[in-house]
Amino acid sequence: MVYQGKPSAGCQNCRKRKIKCDEAVPACSQCINTKRQCPGYLARFDLVLRDQTKAVRRKAQRKKQQQDEGPKPPSPPQSASSEDPASTTWAIVNPGGDPSRAVAKRYSPNEPVPRMFNDFPEQQAICAFFLDFVLLPRHPDSIEGHLEHLLPLYTTTSADSPLSLATSSVALMISGGSPTRRNDQQLGRTIFGKALRKTSAAIRNPEESRKDETLMAVLLLGLFEKIAATATAKTPSDAEKSSMVSTHNAGAAALVMHRGQENCKSSLSVGLLFSVRSQLVEHAIEEGTSFKRCPDALSAMFKSLPQNAAARLTSATINIADLRSCARSALLLPRSSDSDKEVNDLLEYAISVDLLVAAWPESLPEGWKWTSADHFDLPPASVSRDAYIYKDRKDIYLDLWVESIWNAYRSARVKVQTIILDCIAWFDKPFEHQWYWRAVYARMMTQEMIDDMCASVPYALGTKTFGSPGDREGIEYPYNGTQKACEDHRRAAAALGGWHLLEPMKTSLKTRTECLREGQREWVKSQMARIWRIYSLQTAEGNANPMYERYSFDSPL
Repeated sequence: MVYQGKPSAGCQNCRKRKIKCDEAVPACSQCINTKRQCPGYLARFDLVLRDQTKAVRRKAQRKKQQQDEGPKPPSPPQSASSEDPASTTWAIVNPGGDPSRAVAKRYSPNEPVPRMFNDFPEQQAICAFFLDFVLLPRHPDSIEGHLEHLLPLYTTTSADSPLSLATSSVALMISGGSPTRRNDQQLGRTIFGKALRKTSAAIRNPEESRKDETLMAVLLLGLFEKIAATATAKTPSDAEKSSMVSTHNAGAAALVMHRGQENCKSSLSVGLLFSVRSQLVEHAIEEGTSFKRCPDALSAMFKSLPQNAAARLTSATINIADLRSCARSALLLPRSSDSDKEVNDLLEYAISVDLLVAAWPESLPEGWKWTSADHFDLPPASVSRDAYIYKDRKDIYLDLWVESIWNAYRSARVKVQTIILDCIAWFDKPFEHQWYWRAVYARMMTQEMIDDMCASVPYALGTKTFGSPGDREGIEYPYNGTQKACEDHRRAAAALGGWHLLEPMKTSLKTRTECLREGQREWVKSQMARIWRIYSLQTAEGNANPMYERYSFDSPL
């Protein structure tokens, strides 16, 4: 991946002719005046960064071919030594795996000659990671993570820094999801161990611990654990996985507290603070632990953050963590006057939280509403249309991150409706007037939210059924009019579409059976299996990941 300087945004004709382009749409004036067909404009990020993955691969293949054919050794340097040059062997070696330090070394007949370095999987993985995960444009109101802030920090850090090592480990873990690059994951785990040691040392250093690079490294280490727990077939127990993620979340929260005013000195620091909060809330909801345990100083810091659409949704869903925590204990109580009051209070609390979350769409920016697509070019009829679409509904969004935030909203509402239904079931008076209609509304809202989730699947997955994150050739997505999905969406969906759908699909499968249409659970299961297949989240025997198999689909929580 090479930086090419400030790019020219002109059309390809003008760039080739090296003349000024007015960048008019749909065709520039130069092409119109010369009666040429204007080929259009490249994406901004494609202009700034050139992907050299294919060039590196071709170069590596040529070297391997030369090695297999018995290449001529390079001419040895002139020396006064009386040793016979014909009896020695020269080879290219790179100490420490750094290609910039590659040198020619002479070996005697009795010395083993090492294999020459070839395609550097770490560099290829990092290049693909930035192109497919980091350098993708997105609506500013959808920013809540940390990857969009990675590039400015990564470009200024040293090769052996905690941030650089953490980035390499994440990139290799993702790259290793491809069936042809399984060894990348093992290399990623090795580098992850080095990153952990470096990050621990940086946290103990008073100066280093306050830097944005250190906080970003901690967030990336947490991302590595999350990816590894999802993608690895032989995973540790759920309790151990929860402990791993909790440790990194607690470390990030402690760093934020330690940094103090450093959290708000720049837009990059504020962005990292956004990410810490969203991860803490997400984990608290998933684990059903109260977010009110968050220190007052940290809560005050979060409240002072500027609010975009993603941040407002996080604020609205914070109470769901506390709600699920209360439900875990209250719904196990035996019937008594005290427990009746406690469950009734829980039900009223759940209804108030649902009203708060339901108000979130009213604050959205213009253009965030999804639309129903007119076209979806499916493969030949050998595969059923139902394999890609549920009830012939296919929605399209502003971008993949907007879709992901909408699905987070739907998942949140489904979780609250489930608790409401559990409370009503606990009272065991389903036909009383006050409970009956509230239960009807909860089931209706759950069905609506899950229908919307199912309708978002074609936009995120398209017709993709296999391949690695970089494989996007021939994949079709729903569209309106005559303009098909742009290259930015194809790149984002191939890399991230399945990951964005994992949590919404899990929520759908955990929903009560009476809240789903006939056959809908089976369709969602088939899409989950499709995601496992696309991202190679399978055991060696070809079965679905045990995490998926362990779900109790009728579990209320």
